[in-house]
Amino acid sequence: MPAFIRLAAIILVASCASGCITAITSIKLRPDGGGTIEQTLSMSAAAAAQLATLAKGFGGEDQGKASAEPEFFSEGEMKSAATKFGTGVTFVSSTPIKTADRVGRVATYAFTDITKLRIDQKPQTGDLPAPTEAGGEDMLFRFSKSPAGTSTLTVVFPEAQLEEARKEAVEKQGSVTPQVDPAQLAMMKKLFEGLRVEIGVDVLGTIVKTNSPYVTGSRVTLLEMNFSELLTNDALLASVAQPKSIEEAKRLLKDVKGFKVNLDREVTIEFK
Repeated sequence: MPAFIRLAAIILVASCASGCITAITSIKLRPDGGGTIEQTLSMSAAAAAQLATLAKGFGGEDQGKASAEPEFFSEGEMKSAATKFGTGVTFVSSTPIKTADRVGRVATYAFTDITKLRIDQKPQTGDLPAPTEAGGEDMLFRFSKSPAGTSTLTVVFPEAQLEEARKEAVEKQGSVTPQVDPAQLAMMKKLFEGLRVEIGVDVLGTIVKTNSPYVTGSRVTLLEMNFSELLTNDALLASVAQPKSIEEAKRLLKDVKGFKVNLDREVTIEFK
């Protein structure tokens, strides 16, 4: 895999079509530790049309199905994804997204114990190819209730990845910005256009306190990466072209507009 598209592959997966995927994962948490997960996966309609054309070019399909349009993020795929969120997660429903600009699906899952959840910082991508780099980027959760009646959620980020990220970020901060071929840079911009990843927790109650700086009402944003903000900054694009993990990318992009990243090992949210 060319180095200059490694970041897109790690975080999501970069298709050869213009326009990238938007992946939004929202955890709605009750004071008893149960709740729902709402995951929205979509891509630009233009990208979907290009991928559909490519899919039709592959052989091996039944003759009767050859003319059918491929469905990205189908309900069947979203149902199968329930087990990837952890033990005891069940699929509830899904709704297709089909507008002039975007296609995709919104799926809802239910859980009874948030401590059994595992949220991958590289969201699922339906029929699209999986990234080549393997796992180890899951967010884990702890939960407790106090005698005073408040509930506390602790979001735990992968420690090994964090330590590696700190080392890599420090090394890169002291290095010369790498040179990227103009043609490769143009391709990076095409791949990153529209690429957005967001993971957040919405507590069904009132937040008492949290160590996260990204709070809006009852929502805490755990991760937000809007790569469209990078398209006008060639030097920054070149400097973040080859991270080894999402945690390293977060370290490098923490001060960039459009990026909200928690660099602490744990994020706590106390609510009632």
